[in-house]
Amino acid sequence: MAESAVLLRTIAQTLDGLDVAMCVFDLDDRTLLWNRAFVRFFPEHANHVHAGEPYRDNLRRFYGNRLGVDEIVSINRYIEEGIARHHGQQRPYTFKHRGKWLTVASLALPGVGRVRVWSRSSVPRLSDTEVAGSQAHLVAGDTELFEHVGDGVMLTNAANGVTWVNEHFVRMYALSDKAAAVGRQFQDVYSTAWRGHEDADRVLYEAGLATLTENMRFAGAPFELPLPGARWVRVIEQRRHDGVGFFAHVDISVLKRQQQELILAERRARESETLLGEKSRMLEATLERMEQGVMMVNAQGVVEVCNRRAIELLGLPPELMASRPTFAEVLEYQWSTDEFAHTPEDVRQFVRGGGILDQPQCYDRKRPDGRVIEVQSVPIEGGGVLRTYIDITERRRQEERIHHLARHDGLTLLVNRGAFLERVTMAVDNSDASAGGFAVHYMDLDRFKPVNDRLGHAIGDRLLAIVAERLQGVVRDADIVGRMGGDEFAIFQANVQESEQAFRLAQRALHSVQQPIEIEGHVLQIGLSVGIALYPEHGTTTESLMRNADAALYAAKASGLGEISLFERADGVRA
Repeated sequence: MAESAVLLRTIAQTLDGLDVAMCVFDLDDRTLLWNRAFVRFFPEHANHVHAGEPYRDNLRRFYGNRLGVDEIVSINRYIEEGIARHHGQQRPYTFKHRGKWLTVASLALPGVGRVRVWSRSSVPRLSDTEVAGSQAHLVAGDTELFEHVGDGVMLTNAANGVTWVNEHFVRMYALSDKAAAVGRQFQDVYSTAWRGHEDADRVLYEAGLATLTENMRFAGAPFELPLPGARWVRVIEQRRHDGVGFFAHVDISVLKRQQQELILAERRARESETLLGEKSRMLEATLERMEQGVMMVNAQGVVEVCNRRAIELLGLPPELMASRPTFAEVLEYQWSTDEFAHTPEDVRQFVRGGGILDQPQCYDRKRPDGRVIEVQSVPIEGGGVLRTYIDITERRRQEERIHHLARHDGLTLLVNRGAFLERVTMAVDNSDASAGGFAVHYMDLDRFKPVNDRLGHAIGDRLLAIVAERLQGVVRDADIVGRMGGDEFAIFQANVQESEQAFRLAQRALHSVQQPIEIEGHVLQIGLSVGIALYPEHGTTTESLMRNADAALYAAKASGLGEISLFERADGVRA
């Protein structure tokens, strides 16, 4: 066997020098060796064929480069026919491949397998003598039989020259008579059938001619050709051992129209599927880039959609959400991480009940990390819910800032007059006279105007801010200091059981404000006058308490600077 391999390799190299291709197959039709001419003749096998490759794979690659979309579905049948020819070929035959005519011969090698050789060939036009000779094999009974079949019939010699056609073929290809086909190549006959129609369907004609030229290179593979008038034919070829060819031309126009309709429907379906896929990808991309968290729960309680933002806002594990968990499993995870620690009890109860309603819902929830999330739920028809999550932390912060600015003095940061009066009103509304009361201190700075006039408003504003800080330093957490306007301040003193408590606070405030204040090199010293009204002795309404505290301040100012005065009733009694 080794000696045979060496001999075959030597023969292959020798033939390569003669521009003859050679390929040897073993008894199981597996490739043993090939020469360089084989690859030159069949470049589609370059870098693909290898020792041990089955001939079946070789044929699949060969047909795969030749067959169109419509024929590729029949590739397995063509391969089987090719294998049958490979085993049964007894005489050489000529075919055209990649613009070159080749003659192929096949020979069995006992104990080895089979060898195939290809050499270049030329195919001259048939002479009248050759045509007559090739028709000689047809007796009168044969031609009569072919005239009655429903398909076109064409016979050729080994060089693919037409030797005979039936009347059905003549009509199919719009010929004047049989003689118009005999002695010609089928490609020429096909071009004649298209004469006068080429320009109208140039692309279709040229595609058909290319298909025909390609498929006439060798026998065995059925192919389809377009004809003018939206007609199609399927051409099926069989060869005798002497190279004589029998071609059946079957009209498949109806089948082809149906096939084209199916292809068009399939193309539309693919386009629709592609469009749907593109829309789906666009939706996914949109969801992933949204600043709004989105979660969709279906009727079975399974989380179908949860975008990146929702996972981030809720602090959920990506791997959990990728597993398409149930909404109950998501809640279970959130309970385990104490997600609802800052959530109001009514919302917690709602979450314990499943967290989904069959009606629209919107609420805010504070997360453990301090962020505030707005949760909106919209029921989905047929069951399920669509939820959106928005981080409103900054919005809340701005709202609180606006609310703070609306209730506080911009210079001193103390509560303003309106907020101070609200606090007094709240105390009046909620106080029980038998359980004690509170005090309102109304204050006015002494010697402030000269400082403001002499040193300017900027120094005056700094001075007011420092006074505010000192007043804040003498009160308790439950007490409130407010700026009532200009250089007037007020203190709400909570839980006052007797007037002495109020006096002590007023004295601390007066002492604190009287301490020297240095601003931009100026050492300033101002004073404070205080008027006090007690609840409920001096009033049981906000208006009466503020009025009486102001009256007490007026009395303190009248007594001199740095005085503290408790409101006196009309009868002169001082509490």
